Amino acid sequence: MRAAPGRHVRLPVLTIEKLVPGGAGFCRLPDGRPAFVPGALPGDRVRVGSLADKKGYVEATAFELEAPGPERVEPPCAIAVACGGCDWMALPAAAQLRYKASLVAEALARTGRLELAAPPVVVSAGDPLGYRLRVRLHVDEVGRVGFFGQRSREIVEVAECLVVAPELRVAMRTLAELAVPERATLGEYFSALDLRAVPGEGGVELELEPREGVRMRERAVDALVNALAASARVGFSTRRRSGLRRYELPGGGFLRVPSGGFTQVNWAVNAALVAAVVSGAESRGAKSFLDLYAGVGNFSVPLARAGLTGTAVEVEAGSVAALREALREQALTGLEVIAGDVTRALGRLRRTRQGVDLALLDPPRAGAKDALAPLIQLEPKTIAYVACDPVTLARDLRRVVDAGWTLGAVQCFDMFPQTHHVETLAWLERSGS
Repeated sequence: MRAAPGRHVRLPVLTIEKLVPGGAGFCRLPDGRPAFVPGALPGDRVRVGSLADKKGYVEATAFELEAPGPERVEPPCAIAVACGGCDWMALPAAAQLRYKASLVAEALARTGRLELAAPPVVVSAGDPLGYRLRVRLHVDEVGRVGFFGQRSREIVEVAECLVVAPELRVAMRTLAELAVPERATLGEYFSALDLRAVPGEGGVELELEPREGVRMRERAVDALVNALAASARVGFSTRRRSGLRRYELPGGGFLRVPSGGFTQVNWAVNAALVAAVVSGAESRGAKSFLDLYAGVGNFSVPLARAGLTGTAVEVEAGSVAALREALREQALTGLEVIAGDVTRALGRLRRTRQGVDLALLDPPRAGAKDALAPLIQLEPKTIAYVACDPVTLARDLRRVVDAGWTLGAVQCFDMFPQTHHVETLAWLERSGS
């Protein structure tokens, strides 16, 4: 929790009632106004020291913890409070799962007016620490490397991170131990870096993000790259690594992923999510599918391997090329790949075909608002919606339900342990189908 600055008038001690979508603690001020307190947990007694007025509520920007709630524990990471990336690390694992289920149920009820008979099951897999296959670090002008602190752009230096994969921790230590000249080069020429481990293939990818408008001195950059090369394959800008990395999938098969391409950070939980999509499609008798926001084929490739025929739509050119290459290498001929915007592609598909058994959506955090109208007109029998934001999911599900689909199974996946983030898979069936 953040220490409150000195004030002449101190607010009374408040008790956190619950957690709300977005991960903050919720309570009410003495005048009845709702207040959100990031970093506070249910049962915590807090003295708010600083408030920011928002539309219809207030948000605490600082608080003192007067007494911990019954479930608060000491986080295993020494910089958990300063860093803020793992905002629920002070909750036991079982409590994290329980609260994630309640957040999804509350978002569906409040935003989507969709009441669940019971909180959804939250699937976890693997270790809640050491699970992240990808991490982004920021670099300041003097070469300090770390995460942004809570509610700030100040860098919290890290030599290691408990939630990243072991091989990434080795690379992070290499960064922390850079000699002075290489650290100066890092700060002068680069503003951020991405680290990722590749399941199945092994090794670590390190992508440096150049600062805008800075002309590099080749000799200095070469020395930096050589210093990092012992723990990672290094690339940046015009020196981007070539080739497609191979990511093994559960049950056989693989994805091809370009440098910088999107993949889920938790491969064990992703395996459970993919298996749930494939088994859900099979149990509903789906023979054909439409995969929207397909990326490199996280769902398309397993569905095609399961014998379904389909169409994948993806706008990012590198991901399209990688998906086509994965299909070619695995001789999967039953999948058409369309390169382009999802909304426009749906408009064209609606004019040329009907009768899709399953439409699968895995949109970015902003959701699929613009794509829903043409998707509804396509009239798929079943819609599977994968979402990382419960409120956006609830908004979009409400529109689909209003158009004649019935919300069925809702299942959550703990893709991001130690945080409030949760992945949700919702199934909808067209009424009368």
